Amino acid sequence: AGMEEVSEALEGIASLEKEVAAIQAELEGILQIPLKELSGRLSPIESAKLHASLAFAVNSLFFMYLKTQGVDTKGHAIRKEIDRVKKYIKKIDLAEKGPQEEKGPKRRVDSKAAGRMIMAGVKRKF
Repeated sequence: AGMEEVSEALEGIASLEKEVAAIQAELEGILQIPLKELSGRLSPIESAKLHASLAFAVNSLFFMYLKTQGVDTKGHAIRKEIDRVKKYIKKIDLAEKGPQEEKGPKRRVDSKAAGRMIMAGVKRKF
């Protein structure tokens, strides 16, 4: 069982190294340009996505670092921060989709009835 555990651990390390390398490759292109300049080139929604994605990436990398150091992350503040960033990502996605139609029966204006009420009110006042 000892060799099997070592083999699993080595596979896990190799997988982690691949993931970190992929993240580094993605970030290298972005980090070549100053963030302020990059944000200026983007629409407001794209800029918000960029900032939220970077916040998520940085927090995820810190989370992985803590795990590699043997830190118990269950009650750690990094979890709250990652959850907070995820909520902002959802808010950005909702903002990008625009207003959603309400579920349930749609309210319709009966224009003929509204016209009659307006005319009745006008006749009483004048």
